[in-house]
Amino acid sequence: MSQRFDALFTPTRIGNMELRNRLVMSPMTTGYGGADHRPTTRLVRYLEERARGGVGLITLEACVIDVQHREVPRSMHFADDSVVAAHRALTDRVHAQGARIQPQIVHPGPDSLAPQMEGIDSVGPSVIPSYLTGTPSRALDADELPRLAQQFAEAARRVREAGYDGLELHAAHGYMLLGSFLTPWRNRRSDAYAGHSLEGRMRFLLEVLAAIRERAGEDFPITLRVSGHEGVPGGRSIGETQRMAPILVDAGVAAFHVSGGVIDRLTSQVVTGSVYGPGHNLAAARALKQIVDVPVMVVGRIHDPQLAEEILTRGDADLVVMGRPLLADPELPRKLQEQGRKASLRRCISCQNCIDSMETGPMSCAINGRELELDMMPTPSPRRVMVLGGGPAGLEAARIAALRGHRVTLFERNRQLGGALVMASVVHTDNEPLLRFLVDAVRHLPVDVRLGAELDADAVLRLAPEVAIVATGGRLVAPVLPGDDLPHVTSGAQLRGLLTGSLARAEARGLPALHRLGARLLGGPLQAFVGPRTIRATSRLWMPLGQRVVIVGADLAAIELAEFLTTRGRRVTLVGAGDEIAPEIGAKRRGEHMDRLDRLGVSVLTGVACQAITTSTVVLRTGQGRSRAIETDSVILAGEVEPDTGLYETLCDRIPEVHAIGDCTGLGLIRKATEEAARVACAL
Repeated sequence: MSQRFDALFTPTRIGNMELRNRLVMSPMTTGYGGADHRPTTRLVRYLEERARGGVGLITLEACVIDVQHREVPRSMHFADDSVVAAHRALTDRVHAQGARIQPQIVHPGPDSLAPQMEGIDSVGPSVIPSYLTGTPSRALDADELPRLAQQFAEAARRVREAGYDGLELHAAHGYMLLGSFLTPWRNRRSDAYAGHSLEGRMRFLLEVLAAIRERAGEDFPITLRVSGHEGVPGGRSIGETQRMAPILVDAGVAAFHVSGGVIDRLTSQVVTGSVYGPGHNLAAARALKQIVDVPVMVVGRIHDPQLAEEILTRGDADLVVMGRPLLADPELPRKLQEQGRKASLRRCISCQNCIDSMETGPMSCAINGRELELDMMPTPSPRRVMVLGGGPAGLEAARIAALRGHRVTLFERNRQLGGALVMASVVHTDNEPLLRFLVDAVRHLPVDVRLGAELDADAVLRLAPEVAIVATGGRLVAPVLPGDDLPHVTSGAQLRGLLTGSLARAEARGLPALHRLGARLLGGPLQAFVGPRTIRATSRLWMPLGQRVVIVGADLAAIELAEFLTTRGRRVTLVGAGDEIAPEIGAKRRGEHMDRLDRLGVSVLTGVACQAITTSTVVLRTGQGRSRAIETDSVILAGEVEPDTGLYETLCDRIPEVHAIGDCTGLGLIRKATEEAARVACAL
């Protein structure tokens, strides 16, 4: 069903900058800048693709005014005239696609990497530890501030000369130089720039704005990114932000980009996880819009285009800012405008891979293989491609191979597509749009999908494909323990099979009669209609588990299952032998799950071994060698995913070209599945 997004695609303007629509791309750090701190070919292609996708305004990631004070190792800069030509090449490419572009201009201040990379002090309004490294900054003297204001001004002049349509100043989240001056949370000065008064905290920002207007021109649009409500003790309230806003407009701010919260090591309030509601900065944006006449932008988990349309229609904001949604699907605006269909979008799943990836290198998206810089152009030599397995890896391989023009047949042993992604979508609802995207894409492409078809090596050979892609998934192996055959004990694989209707008859033998009945009802021909929403609804009425549940295992799947079961009224204890939960994910997402488990009342025991299961307890041994028994009504042996490459190895010498992707080569989550699928499909 098509939808209308009239408000989203109404032209607008920021100062004298005309925009074709009201969708803005936020300034996401990518790490794509060069070692010379200038735009690279990769960065230009990345931004050009978003411009071609139809976004109205692109905000380039933070660029510094002083190359010695960088936010990340490869921060781009506007510190001297030598960078202008390289940036002009970037703006020309973006403008050719009809979009406008502005850079975010910053001085990292106390959050600079200068101590680590240049051997000099970072600077701030006060002695402030960096949110990232903990290194304290040096407090700036008042007579140093005019020179810094002029550095901002000269950077702005270069921005304009490079062909940018405006610029954004970053004064949000209580970090970097402007933001740390603007918040009482970090500004502990007692002079004219004092943190205890609103006038003092604003003074340096006002001086910077005046210097920029004088050097770059009063008609050059300046957007200010600001936290509406800082949300920490000692932080700035929305009331103070409202009092600041008219003063800043008079000083030359042409638009406000409203975010929220303050910075921390895991950017918890800046790049927010799924525990935050959609549009969580909307109240602050609306509060500012009520008192200023310049455009107000809002950011913060606006992943649903329908929500964006409603925000604009209600007049809560003038523009909507999206970051991760445009990383996941650069064609999002064009798809909405031309098709009016949300179903064709590749929606962000809030997996935090984009943030975690920057710990070790450039940013990457777990579900968008286009950022791998692969050749996805149509093939000049179509081939017969057989994909074995309809999970995320198999679906993505089939999708890309078909888009490139290959003749694709996909075989899936179950009567529904999705594989492990079905259950992952049950327990983590942000995964469900990805499941729908992959299934819908394959169904609308010339892919011959054959459900209920599990092929062995001989059957594959009889069909004689030119290429076989094995995506049959890993083997979920549960630990062997005394008492694991008791009727109240279920393996993770059995539970997934019960709820999704994919439990084989042989696997159901030995289960309680009620469980076998549930497996029969949800399996068979009905399985094709058993989707995540059906399972979630059914699980409120029937779950093959008692009230007290012990989950043995603490990987991501076990954690998300524990969270899901607590919302179904179960009291859950999570038992892991390792020192931390979910070692396969990054620190940011792991921290969010730890907070959520705590709020939900899940008991988490790490560094303990499960010794045995009795009719009413699970017997554990702690790291100190002590034995403990936990009372329980049901036990789930979550198990671990192990490689299962038997079919691949059998086919290797008998078919011209064979590939193994996804969990059949070992656990790797969505990122591994989609990345391996994209690499293989693009190499055919």
